[in-house]
Amino acid sequence: MTSTVFVTGATGNIGSLVVDGLLEKGVSVRALVHSEEKAQELRDRGVDVIVGEFTDESALARGLEGADRVFSLTPPNPDQVAQANAITAAANASSSHPHVVRLSVIKSNKSAPTRVSAQHGEIDAVLKESGLPVTFLKPHFFMQNTLFGGESVGDHGAIYHAMGEGKLGMIDVRDVADVAVEVLTGAGHEGKSYTLTGPESISFAQLGVQLGSALGKDVNVVGVPVDQAKSSMAEMGMPEWMIEAFAEYIVAYSNNYGDFFTDDVQNITGKTARTYKEFATDFASAFG
Repeated sequence: MTSTVFVTGATGNIGSLVVDGLLEKGVSVRALVHSEEKAQELRDRGVDVIVGEFTDESALARGLEGADRVFSLTPPNPDQVAQANAITAAANASSSHPHVVRLSVIKSNKSAPTRVSAQHGEIDAVLKESGLPVTFLKPHFFMQNTLFGGESVGDHGAIYHAMGEGKLGMIDVRDVADVAVEVLTGAGHEGKSYTLTGPESISFAQLGVQLGSALGKDVNVVGVPVDQAKSSMAEMGMPEWMIEAFAEYIVAYSNNYGDFFTDDVQNITGKTARTYKEFATDFASAFG
């Protein structure tokens, strides 16, 4: 029986859903957040909140005290390796020696063709060598990333992309969170690595068909050069490192780096992973 789960990145898209799922199961949750502003809502729901940064040794030590499982999530950023390794070091130093469930990415490897996957490969290697009980969750491209194109669908009836004919086994973040909750509260997952995808691998042309079906209207799918995609991201205010990271993924995915899918979501949760059409139906209002 899981007693306390320490969740980092607890207010983000995935972390917040993991907290929700754990609370629904009656699990005691302790969460790391960056500010008091974000802390109070969690406290009101019965979460034990630690305010601090990912590299704050004192905050991590308090968060890990008595915790038997940890959901280690660090958002993409230039300091991600140091942040994630700080969590691993703190867990290893903790007397509870907790089971770490780490959110990684598909094909994480130090020599991966994208900097984000390479970062995760470095982080995963350190965690493997730590001696801690660990489970790796390696999700594919998030369906929620396509919400960036919501305004263009509403205004122009079109979704723009730079991934060519490349196919992706993209996944809804809700399915990622569901898997995380099951692993954090279940048994037999130590030493395992799960590659999390949707139920199919689709191109953006196929995505457009499913999106149009969900919205009840035609959606044009328009291919653009990578440089144009980068310019659009800059106009949206994305930082340069994030633009370059996305661009690397665009090139890789265009060459079918992501053309695969697995049954891991269904095998762990007992439910089929959501299709893109199901995702688009649920988030129809975001597409105008």
